[in-house]
Amino acid sequence: MNLPPIPKDKYREFAVRHFRENHKILCPEVVDILYDRFADGTFYLQKVMNMLFLKTPDNGICGMEMVEAAIDYIINFTADTYAELLYQLPEKQKEVFIAINKEGKARAINSGAFCKRYGLASPSSVKSAVNGLLDKDFITKERDYYEVYDKFFSLWLAKQ
Repeated sequence: MNLPPIPKDKYREFAVRHFRENHKILCPEVVDILYDRFADGTFYLQKVMNMLFLKTPDNGICGMEMVEAAIDYIINFTADTYAELLYQLPEKQKEVFIAINKEGKARAINSGAFCKRYGLASPSSVKSAVNGLLDKDFITKERDYYEVYDKFFSLWLAKQ
């Protein structure tokens, strides 16, 4: 069952109220930035907001300066898992996975230009690798582009 994303203003209102009810202050722009950054992916937004809530002391303020540290904490917590998953990928899939991650929203991935830009063997090997990555849920296809499914994995990979 697909549920539509929670509207940003409703999510902001809920988060600010939740912090306030627990004697904490949440700067509304934190919610706005995270909502946009994770393209209304509620799971990722909720995970970061939960970490921010835990790291905000009673009567403390959660501001923008806490956001990157919270995201880094989450990514570092699962870094070993991401490293192991990447290690277990066949080499061609790993190369295509990294290329898609670098693109963000990768379009025309079966083109010669995409292969050349990322030093990939051929469009046919990209197609084969993409099928494997889709089967393993490492990437997803949305309309006319591919992207890394796990946003935290994507952020971890970008730092490697």
